[in-house]
Amino acid sequence: MATTHNLKRALSLALQALLLAFAAACIFYGQHNFAIRSVGLLAIFGGLVLVRNSRRSSQATRGHNRPAFSIKPWQWLVGLVLVVVLAAALAWLFHDAATGYRSGAAPIYAFIAATLLCSLWWGAIFMRWLNW
Repeated sequence: MATTHNLKRALSLALQALLLAFAAACIFYGQHNFAIRSVGLLAIFGGLVLVRNSRRSSQATRGHNRPAFSIKPWQWLVGLVLVVVLAAALAWLFHDAATGYRSGAAPIYAFIAATLLCSLWWGAIFMRWLNW
């Protein structure tokens, strides 16, 4: 029983790696072809479905349930502050564009950093909220 489960996990892992490699090749070689890039994105999503299904099946065989993570009020507050920071970085970027890009690359880097932080934080909050 355990060997068939390990074999299924190994095959799933190999298929995930092959899908990721196929997706990377499609996206790299299909830079100017929408259809090939779309196939690459579908391969990425297929790999993500395999990852999600393999994680669910491995949790079911462990025999214990994790309690759902609760989202604390300070986490919502940090998310709100990050959205305000993102809006301020966007305003700075627009102001810099209106004045002829005299500030250098700092507004662009601030906007990229704020976007990354905000998306990672809100992604983590929604993952906890949806119990992924």
